[in-house]
Amino acid sequence: MLTVIVIALLAGVLAQIIAVYLGIPSIVFLLVFGVILGPELLGFVDPRNFGTGFEVLIKLFVAIILFEAGLNLEKDEIKKHRAVILPLITVGAIITMFGAAFFAWLISDFTWSQAFLFGSLVIVTGPTVIQPLLRRINVRSNLKNILEFEGVFIDPIGAIIAIFVFEVVLRIDQSLFTIVNLVFLRFGVGLIIGLIGGYLISYLINKFAIQLDENQDFFVLAFALGIYALAESLLPESGLMAAVASGVVVGNLHIPNEQNLKKFKGKISILFISLLFVLLAASLELDYVYALGFKGVLIVLALIFIVRPLTVFVSSVNSELSFREKAFISYISPRGIVAASIASLIGIELKKRGIPGGESIQGLVFLTIAITVIFQGLTANAVSKFLKVTVDTQRVVIVGANQFGRLIGKLLLREKMEVCLIDTNDRLIQDAWQEGLAAVEGNSLDINQLEKTEIDNAESIIAVTTSDKVNLFVSRLAMIDFGLKNVLPVINQSKVGIDYDAISKLNLDIALGKPLNIFEINSKISHKNYVVISLKILNSLEVEEIENLLMREHIVPVIYKRDAKSKAMIYKKGIKLLKGSEITLIDFNPTSTNLEFIGDNEKEIIDI
Repeated sequence: MLTVIVIALLAGVLAQIIAVYLGIPSIVFLLVFGVILGPELLGFVDPRNFGTGFEVLIKLFVAIILFEAGLNLEKDEIKKHRAVILPLITVGAIITMFGAAFFAWLISDFTWSQAFLFGSLVIVTGPTVIQPLLRRINVRSNLKNILEFEGVFIDPIGAIIAIFVFEVVLRIDQSLFTIVNLVFLRFGVGLIIGLIGGYLISYLINKFAIQLDENQDFFVLAFALGIYALAESLLPESGLMAAVASGVVVGNLHIPNEQNLKKFKGKISILFISLLFVLLAASLELDYVYALGFKGVLIVLALIFIVRPLTVFVSSVNSELSFREKAFISYISPRGIVAASIASLIGIELKKRGIPGGESIQGLVFLTIAITVIFQGLTANAVSKFLKVTVDTQRVVIVGANQFGRLIGKLLLREKMEVCLIDTNDRLIQDAWQEGLAAVEGNSLDINQLEKTEIDNAESIIAVTTSDKVNLFVSRLAMIDFGLKNVLPVINQSKVGIDYDAISKLNLDIALGKPLNIFEINSKISHKNYVVISLKILNSLEVEEIENLLMREHIVPVIYKRDAKSKAMIYKKGIKLLKGSEITLIDFNPTSTNLEFIGDNEKEIIDI
């Protein structure tokens, strides 16, 4: 048994490494390695060696995965795209289940009970398959956000619906009242234990944060498993609901080192997913997949091209998405680890009870996973270009959602750039959303949090916080870890003895050309004590005068274009002005906006 676990774990980790290198969802390689190493081929990994322990192992791993999913269900995130996400994970989930069940019944030899079990299992998509796929294609940020959030939210919801349907199928001969009572009793017990357990975890962490110190992550992991085990001991099949509920509570209550906890849980989940999926793939009997034949492929194609588009277009009726955007979201729906795990659990349970069809359902779920992940993974980029939902504009990440950061963001949007702000202050993030800016709450010095801004697709980053250390550190982080070349930290004028040589040694350019008094600037923006001016240099003789103008304390140049046809860029120290150059600047002394000395050069007051 030990050898089996070690081989499966090594294969899982290797699959993850290969997937990262090739930019392909890891589940493809996990599936391939599991089948190759399993009893169907080489026989190195045989889950039957675990006996009844295999079912226990799956349940524990799924509980951890769902706890981690719940941990990431931040209530504020769904607000940004709630017009699409909420219908997708509610009405859309029901449409997917009924649609998949209908085609499984129509095309194959499935009974209605088996068809509905399959339909409930393919509700989920999952971030573990969505995120790697989206990293390979440069689509609009709203589409990425919708698909990623749907994947995070639908995992626990889909798992719970699948268990509900399974309970109904098992007790189909009993009265509907009895079935509903039993199912809701299990959900209720799981929910209550999960909520209490989640609050207890948060309370203990806050109370004993110093004592727990580096052991906090392991404490939460052990406590989460304890919550699952308690719920299962009180009422079987209530543990998964408890795991999700406790994760949601912990994720939405402020606890010390929350980001470190999420990072740790994410890594643990990846490790467990790697091991679990290799074992699940190894347990798959290929004869049941072969038996499905072309009918199985037709069911999956109906799921991709009929059920999913129907789900998306119905769920997005009240959204502002265009037809092309809806079509792209309709196309992306790869299934992942939760579908495979719950399908395996149901297959095992049906076999134990002598109910036929479990292996066929499991085979069809794995066929769905393989086709959707591989087919959509290979064609998503071409489809995004065909639908013209790719991003051709520059993307800029702004660190700091203060008044100055938001004003810069609006100026960049005016130049058709994509902008995303990041800040630890929830109120500032809310202000950014109200002003029409994309923004995420998080610590910019945490790589995982910075990734939420889609910095992988960014051309530039400008840090405008009131802390020089944050501005410099995040700029170096963006340069080293994400390979950005255009990184621009704002230097605060209030700091004494600015070390320009040290900044130069870091290979950084000072944003906006000079040190600034960010505190004063934020205050003036709050009081509307500024004016934005667009300036075009027509006379080369006056270049020097304008360069001197830009060095004045109350003038802040923000955007620079070499000429009318050039792309806009953020102004930085060292830029040389030329005849035909265009500059967007902010004057924080509105009485000076006559700018008589500019002469005949074009100028325009911009209303922002």
